[in-house]
Amino acid sequence: MIPIETERLLIRRMSEQDVEEFLEYQSHPEVMRYQPYEAATPERAAYFLRIQSTSEPSDEGAYLAFAVHHKEENRMIGEVSINVLPKSQSKGEIGWSFHTDFHGKGYATEAARALLAYGFSFLGLHRITTFCDVRNAPSIRLMERIGMRREGHALKSMLLRGTWQDTYLYALLREEWLQGSESENKDETFK
Repeated sequence: MIPIETERLLIRRMSEQDVEEFLEYQSHPEVMRYQPYEAATPERAAYFLRIQSTSEPSDEGAYLAFAVHHKEENRMIGEVSINVLPKSQSKGEIGWSFHTDFHGKGYATEAARALLAYGFSFLGLHRITTFCDVRNAPSIRLMERIGMRREGHALKSMLLRGTWQDTYLYALLREEWLQGSESENKDETFK
C-alpha cells in the first residue's frame, strides 16, 4: 500500500520502530476499555508490528493494520485496520484505536474515511462492516459520522474481560459510499 496522506495525517505501513508509540496507546486503560483483547506487552507489540510490516493486501484473508502518523507532531497517534475477508466475499471489516491525547479532535474520522476509500477503491470491496460494544458511544458516533448505518444489535456477542457484552453492527456498501458527499473522483485516489 502506498501511504495515504490526508490534511493532517499520514496513514502508512507499521514498522518495528513504532513499538514505543504503539505501546503508549495499546496499553492505556481507557483505550483498552472496549477492546476484546488484552493490553499489549512489549513482546506481543514487537511481534505484531513485525507481521504488519510485511502483510500484503493480496494475502487471502489478510488483517492489515496501518499506523496513523500525525504530520505536525511527527509521531504515530493510533491505527486503523481492515480485515479483508476471502476475495470471493468482497467484504472487509474495519477498526481503529487512538492514543487518548488525540481523542475528540477528528483524527479518527479523518483516518477512517481514508481507510474506507482504500477498502472500496484500492481493494475493490463491495461491503465494509464494523462492530462495537453498545456502551462505546465515541465509536458509535464515529461510525455514523463516516456514513455507516447500524444493521444490527447482537446480544451477548463479545466476551469482554469475562463478561458477555452486546454489540452493534454497522455497514456501508460501495455504492452508498460513492453516493455520499465529496463523491467526485473517489475511485481515482488509488488508481
